Amino acid sequence: MMKKNILKYIALTLCSTLLLTSFACSKKQEESGAGDKPSVTVVEGEYLYLGGVSEYSILIRDDANFYESFAANELADNLKKATGNAIPIVTEEELKNSNRVISLGHTFLWDENVRIELSADDIVDSGYYIKTVDKNVYISCPDYTSSTGVLYGSYDFLNDTIGYEFFAADEIYYEETKDIPLLKYSGYSVNPTFEMRMLPKADLRDDRDTVRRYRMMSPSSAFGLITWGHGQASQYVNPDAQCTCGLDGCGNDITYQQHHPDWFSNYGTKNLQLCWTGGETLERVAAERFIEFFQKYPDAQYFMFGQEDNISYCDCERCAAAIREYAGNPAGLHVSFVNNVIRLANAWLNKNQPGRRVKYIIYAYYATEEAPVKTTESGEIVEYSDKVIPEKDLYIFYTPIYANFAFQIDSPKNASVYKNLKEWSAIANGQLIMYLYDINFRNYFINFNNFGTVKGMYEMCKNLGVACISSQAADSYTTCFQEMRSYVESSLMWDLSLSYDELVRKFMSAYYKDASAYLYEYYQIMRDRYAYYQNVVSPESGGIYGDINSKDLWTQPVIDKIDKVFDKALNSIKKYETTNPRLYESLKNRIMKERLSSIYIKMTVLSSYYSAEEIEQMRAELKYYVNLFKLSEIMEGVGFGDMLD
Repeated sequence: MMKKNILKYIALTLCSTLLLTSFACSKKQEESGAGDKPSVTVVEGEYLYLGGVSEYSILIRDDANFYESFAANELADNLKKATGNAIPIVTEEELKNSNRVISLGHTFLWDENVRIELSADDIVDSGYYIKTVDKNVYISCPDYTSSTGVLYGSYDFLNDTIGYEFFAADEIYYEETKDIPLLKYSGYSVNPTFEMRMLPKADLRDDRDTVRRYRMMSPSSAFGLITWGHGQASQYVNPDAQCTCGLDGCGNDITYQQHHPDWFSNYGTKNLQLCWTGGETLERVAAERFIEFFQKYPDAQYFMFGQEDNISYCDCERCAAAIREYAGNPAGLHVSFVNNVIRLANAWLNKNQPGRRVKYIIYAYYATEEAPVKTTESGEIVEYSDKVIPEKDLYIFYTPIYANFAFQIDSPKNASVYKNLKEWSAIANGQLIMYLYDINFRNYFINFNNFGTVKGMYEMCKNLGVACISSQAADSYTTCFQEMRSYVESSLMWDLSLSYDELVRKFMSAYYKDASAYLYEYYQIMRDRYAYYQNVVSPESGGIYGDINSKDLWTQPVIDKIDKVFDKALNSIKKYETTNPRLYESLKNRIMKERLSSIYIKMTVLSSYYSAEEIEQMRAELKYYVNLFKLSEIMEGVGFGDMLD
């Protein structure tokens, strides 16, 4: 990584200069330490740009997929902003000069000059390989991956050449330059710490380009994640759908539940779960549904087979006997059933789409969160039977909804979470997805206190064989450092060797500029207050439904101290009000978005300390910024009511 000291910060409508240090954000596949990327040298006498002019073109395949095309446009656009001149994007058919090329994806030049067959066994989906051969730079990834790796390799290339870094949709930086030397990449693979990284939250849901620039995935078909969430008995084998099993009695006027009542849990007629001992015909029908999705989404990588969102699991005699015989618990029934479905689905894939490898996902959630294992006399954790060992393409989405996020996973506060994760790791190491949370669902205007545990939780997950991380926030727009959280957490998911606090400071310097020291001071006051409250007063308040809108936590003196810090933050940018009004307005809005938390606390639990006139002033201010930032809820499913009137 080429070190840059003076970095030009480019917002979509802003421009200012800031002193920062760039950092490496990739992991060398061949070595264990994240961020151990080989050094990049310069090709003596050769330039990508010289005097603002380039002889290079960006090459993509004639049938380039979405990510390859997007990567080419990101390269061309950012290099143009940095140098003032664009590099043309050409397809293989359009290529005239093959001597000065940035080649993206599996092009014919890759086959001619690099001649390396990349394997999905060595480079995970979203990883990439980069090499300079003569005067050309090649970035590619294995076939039958989504080609997100080509995009992420392009971002690393931009970071190396122009110091590019993405903080937020309205805060991107690059270094303006006229001369960019050609870099010599020795040829190496780059894999992220976690192969799949997700931050489900409203602002990212509605801005797919920002998701891609954070190197995130969004749980949608646009990102190759199909049938995401719950849906075994709604999207795959719907009890109310017309039966197509092909057995005697199957017809136009009969549903699955009517024809096969034993395929569903015996808990009435609503919110049914599949019976996981339903038999071979049920397994075939489920596999056929997978095959329909394979054909509908030929580029998709992940297919979720999520149990319904309830605990109405089947407890028929057949299930009870299977638990005793080979499953151990409901999760064992679940894994065994899905294993059989996967074998059928993969047999079709191998015959009809040879080389394509997909990944199947099921929940470990509610009554299936406990792994189907047993402990030997020597203390070793082993599978309950060989039937409950997940197939190599089956991922377990462990969802600890009762975790206390103010404490680490191996804390006594999270004993059951740690136990479950360790036990799943014993039979599914490398095939685990961890479902974490970034929000208190009862308090959207108060910061969730997981700042000090995020990195430790990621580290624990990595050590226990978690391959993918998903950290959920609110489904509606919220305040509480959402932009900072997205930047910091996406960076750590990519490279866990980075420092959480250094990323926070770096983000604040870029995003709040002159006010960054005061926003960091507010951040520290808040964390110090939580450290006292959650260790001494209310240890259980660190859960996703914990009581954190409390006057015992946010006393009037504490809020008064926070208000004074925000006053200083606003004063620090006041000079721009006349010299750069656009910058001033942007920074003011960013600061006020975080100040809404103290305004909300004063209007709710501390209202007795303020006059009616002061409350009305707060109400007007809150209403203005609620509309500006499109905030709609104070907690999950609850709007503002008459709070703004």
